[in-house]
Amino acid sequence: MTSRSPRRIVSLLPGATEIVCDLGLADQLVGISGECDQPPNVMDRPRVSLGVIEPGDTDPGRIDTAVRETIAAGQPLFRADAEALAHLQPDLILSQSLCDVCAATPGSLTAEAIGDATVLSLDGRDLDGLQADIKAVADAAGVPERGDQRVLALQQRRHQARRSPRQRPRVLAVEWPEPLYLGGHWVPDMILEAGGEPLNQPGDHSVTFDWPSILDFAPEVILHLPCGMDVDQAAQNLSALTRRPGWPNLPAVQAGEVYLLDSNRFFSRPGPAVFTGIEILAHILEGGGNDPAPGYWRRA
Repeated sequence: MTSRSPRRIVSLLPGATEIVCDLGLADQLVGISGECDQPPNVMDRPRVSLGVIEPGDTDPGRIDTAVRETIAAGQPLFRADAEALAHLQPDLILSQSLCDVCAATPGSLTAEAIGDATVLSLDGRDLDGLQADIKAVADAAGVPERGDQRVLALQQRRHQARRSPRQRPRVLAVEWPEPLYLGGHWVPDMILEAGGEPLNQPGDHSVTFDWPSILDFAPEVILHLPCGMDVDQAAQNLSALTRRPGWPNLPAVQAGEVYLLDSNRFFSRPGPAVFTGIEILAHILEGGGNDPAPGYWRRA
């Protein structure tokens, strides 16, 4: 890319699309991914990458099987449309290298599709990493001052949402119910900021956990936030948890502290919305006060 600021930006993941728009660069966004759904004013942009898994299915077991079979066959879970991408002639392409299951990676891009564009791969693994990614996008887009301002504003929100109770409740964040994955990367960081104690550590990859380890952890709060799903979809597959042995005896279940959350909007995608997610968790764990996102979470 030349020294001039990029004029044509393509985003291959929803979080990057939100970052671009949060930086006031919506007019320069010429292409988005098939999974992008926010903000409304850029939903008319051409879609240049699509997932190969049927998006309407909410059964966690079937989705996991489809993902595993696709990977085993050596096929990508997301395909960038090289012809459409080349036609848009971007000079900045935003991708990610964090998760092959989440969005298109740089490896899915051909030299023909990239052309003369710079490819920026986002790789934030915790809240500090997400803030660094926002700054990196701003720098690559030629608006470093806006990046500094947005990162500072998000840092202030993070500080305001931070809770440090004397005794932190044990919080289980379920990213996928079958097989059982706990929310990794920035999700444990969000729980810590909101005043809870997660089972895993900030920056950890999302990995499977066996059910006996969950019973030993004895969570006092359970957050059901299946990756890429909204509240209603989370409710549809909650049974994958409730049918497990010992579920009724968990402290969170007995206390009525099981929650359904819109992971797709505030937890699973790397971007500014994650900081609203922290505020939601602080509201849940502390109780009282104004709901920061009515309708995007509820008690199960």
